[in-house]
Amino acid sequence: MSHKQKIAIAAPVTFVAVMYPVFHLLAAVFRGNWRIGWYLGLAVYWLVWGAVFPLLVVGKARMAKLIRPQGWKAQAVLLAMVPLMGASIYRLVPGMEYDKPGFWVLPLLISPCFGNSLFEEALWRGVYMELFPDNLLLRIVWPSIWFALWHYVPGSVNPDGTVLGLMIGSGLMGFYLSFLAKKTDTIWWTIVGHTLGGIIMII
Repeated sequence: MSHKQKIAIAAPVTFVAVMYPVFHLLAAVFRGNWRIGWYLGLAVYWLVWGAVFPLLVVGKARMAKLIRPQGWKAQAVLLAMVPLMGASIYRLVPGMEYDKPGFWVLPLLISPCFGNSLFEEALWRGVYMELFPDNLLLRIVWPSIWFALWHYVPGSVNPDGTVLGLMIGSGLMGFYLSFLAKKTDTIWWTIVGHTLGGIIMII
């Protein structure tokens, strides 16, 4: 096993442990409005773990190839629509909708479009499909489990949040998006699917 593969296996444990106090520190600093701390925590997560980390372990050229827009093949488009349907069903569960008062609707909509979709797919799908192309356990199962566990961190600063439901929904979506990345051999379609599912969870 290469050095980069070992780093990728250990990374989720490390950044969950690091980001939990970061989120709570930022939420405490902005205790008058925890959402500000939450967004700043997401910005740190996106930039450090979703952008810098994949570039370091996979490389700029390979990440660019994984993210490059793909042609509109019917099968890929249909597969990318599954998270949209899943999010629509998930929203029917009481308490699973986002709290989105007033001004916060716009930042919430920006988050899945430009933050979570791109950076989380680079991290959770791109890194593992690139480093473990023939190992289903490390390409799909390991990152999907940690993708679910990771969601406890940002969810834990929301005083009204249902963290368990968030983790379960994220875990199911993580497994599906890992399957989609394997099926299409790109993270372009997982970014599309993640974006669509995220928007449905908000509107």
